[in-house]
Amino acid sequence: MMKKFLLLCFVALLSGFAHAQNTRWQDAVYMKNGSVVRGTIIEQVPGKSLKIETRDGNVFVYKMAEVNKITREQMQNQFGNTNRFTAKPKGYGGLVEAGYGIGVSGYGSKFEFDVVNGYQFSPYFYMGFGVGVNVWTNGSGLVSLPLFAHFRTNFMNKPVSPFFALSAGYNLSVTSGIDGGIMIEPTLGVTFRTSNRTAVIFGIGYSGQQYKEEYFYYGSYTEKYWTSAIRLKLGFTF
Repeated sequence: MMKKFLLLCFVALLSGFAHAQNTRWQDAVYMKNGSVVRGTIIEQVPGKSLKIETRDGNVFVYKMAEVNKITREQMQNQFGNTNRFTAKPKGYGGLVEAGYGIGVSGYGSKFEFDVVNGYQFSPYFYMGFGVGVNVWTNGSGLVSLPLFAHFRTNFMNKPVSPFFALSAGYNLSVTSGIDGGIMIEPTLGVTFRTSNRTAVIFGIGYSGQQYKEEYFYYGSYTEKYWTSAIRLKLGFTF
């Protein structure tokens, strides 16, 4: 019995060691668009398509015409090198960001919070639609809800990459007596990738928003304002 027990332990130890050795390697699919997808190839039709499952459980299917090469690479450990992180090639993408606008003209400074849902067309281009909340800090009590289209382009498919973003749409005022108007917000920033799916972003940009305020003085008239602010934003993409 003891010999059988020791033999079973030895076989289990060898199996565990073999499994550990196998998990040290992963498939790497290099795409013609410059992106790299790493994981385990779970299905492949020669000359037609392949299916790969990433470490976080996502499954992607690609045509072989999109693939440049397939290799086997050593996997980093849990605390390994993050230099391999690249943007996912395509799929749903979300963005949550908060920041502060330093007033240059108009109503002054404001707190900002935005949520964007969209689609990653490539590692370099993203488009989505968002909604936000602006709370002005000049004592006016002004609160507005920006509704906007959001475009963002990463200049590099690297763990750290500069980016340019542009939000444009309509700023809806929820404060009585003040109407909203068009808005435009360009931003330059840096993406710090925390995985192949997630990243922290920091941006500095400009916020231009239109407002209309109604006055009553020997009749009623409307005055238009164009407010400007320098925006500092910290966000998280997923």
